[in-house]
Amino acid sequence: MKQISGPARKPAGAVIKNIRRATRRQFSSEKTIRIVREGRRSEDSIAELCRREGIASSMYYGWSKEFLEAGKKRLAGDTTRAATADEVKDLRREAGALKEVVADLVLENRLLKKSMSGAGGRRGMRYPAPEKLEIIRLVEQSHLPVRATLEKLGVTRATFYRWYDAYQRGGPEALANRPSRPGRVWNRLPNEVRGQIVARALEQPELSPRELAVRFTDERRYFVSKATVYRLLKAQDLITSPAYIVVKAADEFRNKTTAPNQLWQTDFTYLKFDGWGWYYLSTVLDDFSRYMPHDCRTCLARSSRRGAEGPPDASGSERCCARRCS
Repeated sequence: MKQISGPARKPAGAVIKNIRRATRRQFSSEKTIRIVREGRRSEDSIAELCRREGIASSMYYGWSKEFLEAGKKRLAGDTTRAATADEVKDLRREAGALKEVVADLVLENRLLKKSMSGAGGRRGMRYPAPEKLEIIRLVEQSHLPVRATLEKLGVTRATFYRWYDAYQRGGPEALANRPSRPGRVWNRLPNEVRGQIVARALEQPELSPRELAVRFTDERRYFVSKATVYRLLKAQDLITSPAYIVVKAADEFRNKTTAPNQLWQTDFTYLKFDGWGWYYLSTVLDDFSRYMPHDCRTCLARSSRRGAEGPPDASGSERCCARRCS
């Protein structure tokens, strides 16, 4: 069998048909109506008219049939007809303008809702999945550039394209917010180690959290801080409160005095003098004789109105007095 090299050749008939299809003349609706009207006048024969216009007779009769059917529908009250090229362009232009108006109104409506609710356009804000999908739809339908639309919505381009990529990969379900916290803390104790610490604390309740952490680290070769052990035992309610010793005041001393100068009592208090300042009063009282062996008054703060004058004496004297027990 002889082998043929190169691409396979098409039949001649198919090549001619493709050439005719590529070079076929295009007739406008006005020219088609003119040819049909000239044929209806019967000034020339149909064959001569087709020869002069360069068309086939079958094409002319097809146009004439469509022309008559359209006239019948018109006379019957049917006003529908195929739109011309100019009318199609005008309709497309009007539809595009209407889409732009609707997109602007939807965008302004959303901005108004967000401004009234006070929940839009804040940096770092987490949007729910329905709002993310709504923003994606608004950007797709808006006639404005993506940058301008996102500036009006208060969304950064990086955030929007991250949403858009997730939406293209997984659909609306991929727009749901994920928790920001990590799934596992890197330094968190495993549950097995936690159980071992709690078991050791129950076996040896006399050990403090510090001692328990040191022994666990030495024996198990696993470092655990005393703060971690304390938090773990406190969560398990294994930390006992310290035994506080409560001392109550008695009505009288246990060892009573029998003579003066065996026990002295002291007291300190603040006294304020108008126009001068504060005084610190220290009194010493003998418990047996109830006399004051010493009374000292010391000025703490001086008033600027009195200057260098001496402080007033509450007892009529400007010196410290001392009383001795007899």
